[in-house]
Amino acid sequence: MANSITEFLGDLVATTASADISASARQRAGVSLVHNLAVAMAGRRREQVAYRIAQSEQATSLATLLHNGARVGVDAAAFANGALFHARSQDDTHPDSTSHPGAPVMAAALALAEERGASGRDFIDAVILGYEILCRVGRDFDQQVTQRGYRAAAVFGIFGAAAAAARLMRLDAVQTGHALGLASHMAGGLAQVWHEGSAEFPLQLGFAARNGIIAARAAEAGATAATFALEGPRGFYHAYAGMTAAMTEPRAELDHWQIEEVTVKPYPACAILQGPLQLLCRILDEEGLSCADVVCLELQLNPYEAAYTGIDNRGPFASATATKMSAQFCLGNALTYGRLALHDLEELGNPDVLAQADKVRVVPTPSIAERFCRIRIRTRAGGEIDRCLDTPVGRPHPEEIRAFAAGLAGEIGAGAAAMERLAATIETLGDARDVHGLIKTVVGIGTKAP
Repeated sequence: MANSITEFLGDLVATTASADISASARQRAGVSLVHNLAVAMAGRRREQVAYRIAQSEQATSLATLLHNGARVGVDAAAFANGALFHARSQDDTHPDSTSHPGAPVMAAALALAEERGASGRDFIDAVILGYEILCRVGRDFDQQVTQRGYRAAAVFGIFGAAAAAARLMRLDAVQTGHALGLASHMAGGLAQVWHEGSAEFPLQLGFAARNGIIAARAAEAGATAATFALEGPRGFYHAYAGMTAAMTEPRAELDHWQIEEVTVKPYPACAILQGPLQLLCRILDEEGLSCADVVCLELQLNPYEAAYTGIDNRGPFASATATKMSAQFCLGNALTYGRLALHDLEELGNPDVLAQADKVRVVPTPSIAERFCRIRIRTRAGGEIDRCLDTPVGRPHPEEIRAFAAGLAGEIGAGAAAMERLAATIETLGDARDVHGLIKTVVGIGTKAP
């Protein structure tokens, strides 16, 4: 009998040699680390719930909270830091699984690497392999999961965290396969958060980071899981996606690393809206348009993205969670101010923005691929502007991500030199004896002593 998916993936995590991970994958890991740590630091004031829970837990202090440098238990640090990475909704994205791998994978890996004294290279390897497993488990099943009311990023996150944890714990292939099978029992997270605009979405990825470590620890202690936990007739894919056909994507040949497909967000909004926002801001700049010049705006999206919960939302808006998902609000804000900043999302009843939001119409368009879009604008002068986004948004070069991080310095309460220090630390992390220097750098930027 052929190996199960968890057996195949367990072997991939446990037996991949560090030397077999490509330089391009390591470069993308560096980009995601700079990006995700910068947006985490800029989200400190925004995420307080998981932080307070972690602070209150009485446990051996083996890991660090990125909020303020406090020392807490490993599980608590993974939970709080996972939520922090996701607090601004600006962490990285894997389009083919509609997931945000950085928050659960990096939070789990950082906490365990600190506890176990892992080298910087071992930490990076674990992150890359965690991304690989999360994205393989989730890719091409995101739409089915979403249609059943689950949030794909929350459901798939635990698999990446468990894989990264297993790698750092040096579990063998069999144990790692069991850790992934055990993770299936703790996968979860609902899309109702987008329907209501409620505030718990960062906790979903914090739960995934923490529970991935628990799954790996259980396997380390001898726990076993069903061999066909993912693809079995009563397994994960059947329960979460309604799938009973043979699963080929998770076992696809390794012709490139999934982390190379990951994008980062220029704006603190849903990943689906990154392209439309960038395209609209470019149109306004190049055409010299103001909001007064625009009569109406048609946004054409792939039908899956147009129907994604929260995207086609004209209001009223209950919270910043709702505004950051709404195409009408985000594009209306761009029409008004030529930007989308985090504080803009709090202006729920801004009459200027709402007047522009009312001009925006979302149109499902089958010919448009996911993460691309088309914008058509009718102007007051009687003209029409018709532009398409045909190149992916959010794949910056290392020097560009340094500039992005420097741009967040003011929100973090730091200077550009501090953000350059973060980027330099990550650039040399592969040669570091451990991750303590990275953690010290992060908590030394814009924080107060615990």
